[in-house]
Amino acid sequence: MAMLQSLFLGIIMFFQSFLMPLISPDIPLAYGGNPYTPPVITAWLPIVEDGETDYVIAKKSGEPSIDSGVKWLVSFVEEMTGVKLGVIDAASADINDKLIIVGDLALAGGALDSEAAQLTDEGFVKKVVDDDIFIYGIGRGTMYGCADFIEQQLGCRWYTPSFKVIPKKADAAIDKNLCDVQNTTLEYRNVFWAVIDRDPEFMAFHKLNSGVHVRLGEQYGWGVQYMDFCHTMERLVPASLFAEHPEYFSWRADANVWDTQQRCLTNPDVLALTKQNVFALIDSNISNPDYKIVSVTQNDNGGVCQCANCLAMDAKYGGPSGTNIWFVNQIADAVKAKYPGRELWIDTFAYDYTTPPPTVLVPGENVPRDNVIVRLCSIGCCFTHPIEDCGHGRSEGMFERFKAVPNNFADYIKGWSEICEDTGAKLYIWDYTTNFKFFAMPFPNLQVLSANINFFIDHNVYGIFEQGNTSGPNGEFAELRAYLLAKLLWSPKADAEYIINEFMAAYYGEGAAPFIKEYLDATAEKAMNTGHLHIFNRPDGNTYFSPSDLRAYDKLFDSAEAAAAGDPFRLDNVRRSRLSLRCYKANMLMGEFSPLNLKRLEESKKLFHDMVMLGITQMEEGTPISEPYSTYVWLHRPWDWADMDAWLDFPDESKIVPLDIEDYKAKHQ
Repeated sequence: MAMLQSLFLGIIMFFQSFLMPLISPDIPLAYGGNPYTPPVITAWLPIVEDGETDYVIAKKSGEPSIDSGVKWLVSFVEEMTGVKLGVIDAASADINDKLIIVGDLALAGGALDSEAAQLTDEGFVKKVVDDDIFIYGIGRGTMYGCADFIEQQLGCRWYTPSFKVIPKKADAAIDKNLCDVQNTTLEYRNVFWAVIDRDPEFMAFHKLNSGVHVRLGEQYGWGVQYMDFCHTMERLVPASLFAEHPEYFSWRADANVWDTQQRCLTNPDVLALTKQNVFALIDSNISNPDYKIVSVTQNDNGGVCQCANCLAMDAKYGGPSGTNIWFVNQIADAVKAKYPGRELWIDTFAYDYTTPPPTVLVPGENVPRDNVIVRLCSIGCCFTHPIEDCGHGRSEGMFERFKAVPNNFADYIKGWSEICEDTGAKLYIWDYTTNFKFFAMPFPNLQVLSANINFFIDHNVYGIFEQGNTSGPNGEFAELRAYLLAKLLWSPKADAEYIINEFMAAYYGEGAAPFIKEYLDATAEKAMNTGHLHIFNRPDGNTYFSPSDLRAYDKLFDSAEAAAAGDPFRLDNVRRSRLSLRCYKANMLMGEFSPLNLKRLEESKKLFHDMVMLGITQMEEGTPISEPYSTYVWLHRPWDWADMDAWLDFPDESKIVPLDIEDYKAKHQ
């Protein structure tokens, strides 16, 4: 079996790696954003000199998010210089003292009026006025301003929840002419990578205002949270009703049966029940000010109702998306009537069969209301080329990859943007940033993150949800991706390559980082010029590395490991990132994992051991990691280990059990 797999993969690799470049344009590598320009400082304002300070923080009282920002200022300055800044109430501040004034505009005496007038919700200004330092913002903006001051003025970094870089020195000084105004472009910013999504403080520090696994809460200024989150029709009209009311569900004319895949949106009882359960959801969260969005979203399948009424409405409204908007509009109207004066939005998907915008618009019926959010999902796109430039999509055949295809998704986002802007509805994006079929496989997409975010924003997108590996602190370059995405959601025009290089120098070490950056550049260039990248592809569906490529990449990681030797933290980071290359070779039966290598079994066991010890808890979405249970399984690819029951030939299901990771680590320390 392995020999046949190897032969098949070799044919694919030869075609894609050697022939594709001959018929493809040479696409230059660019990470996006405006080039970083170091600030020019002509006069310095000392805050701490020789381990002493005359400054005290004067903060506006009564706002927990401001308290959080002040706490960060005190903590970072103390860890940096050894000096703990005092904190007083701004209302009792002596204007003759040297002050860092946080959240209070009155003490500026009008000197910040021009900047404050420019601020929108969550925006902030940092400004020096007569040697006093002001940090002031709208809503969560003051807290964000404190975090930004720590990063940009003090030079500190918080790269992962457990890794900060704080320079140690007796002096701290900032630009005496500091005046910086920042506003957000996106009202909703969520990076759904497990490496950060469980830490609300880290998320708030990086100006993310929503979470899935955690809420930000009052101490971080609340946020923008969903009541339920996705595929909610499963719960709004539960499948338990099917036996008594099959007519609530989807009629599948192709199979001549009712089934529970979706709901019949033209059934008036379905509408009434959905309204009832939406009201119940709102009432149960009525005291939480960050719960502003109710999700009314289709289930995760393509089983749209094909009953006569739904087909007729689809025809009237230009497709299933038109029928869906008609349905959601009635929920939105009912919510606005029942909860006057409260900001509540009804969110729905443009996903699967509802992705294309309706081709027929009937004002007042299937044009989204001004309290509706359409969440367009990029699930079918190519992710190694900018979405704006590439129309290739998920599930296309090998030879379709080499054809010119229309860019449907780019047209969809333009269409939805126009529809929403005309009525005051909002367009959000659900975007994807990893390979869900094998988290640790190479997924060269760093070069498109900036381009895609800016494309979305250019088409009137108000919120972006960036989904990655949500199942544990692992995945290919997870820490880097999560950090970069957080920075780009706040500052879409930031120099992405500068952020990447700075992160890598800290995370891998100055000596190792250039080798890993060269690896990232090389894999991105090869991916862009030899194929397309999708989020549910088998390893052999995203093939682009030749044997000579792999040898070169191994040399780069050898050099990176040598440079990081002696620094256990950074060496582990290098080795963790190298897992993606090793998994690629193992899945493609190449290099040391070739069937011709007599030590292949040993290499497979070593790979699994290193994956567990370096933090891999899941290889694919939704399946806990399990240890291969026999030599027969060990000789298969990690792709087969990831979900042995689904992918393995002749699995012994009784022996497929989730690994007790802590027990494994204890036994193999």
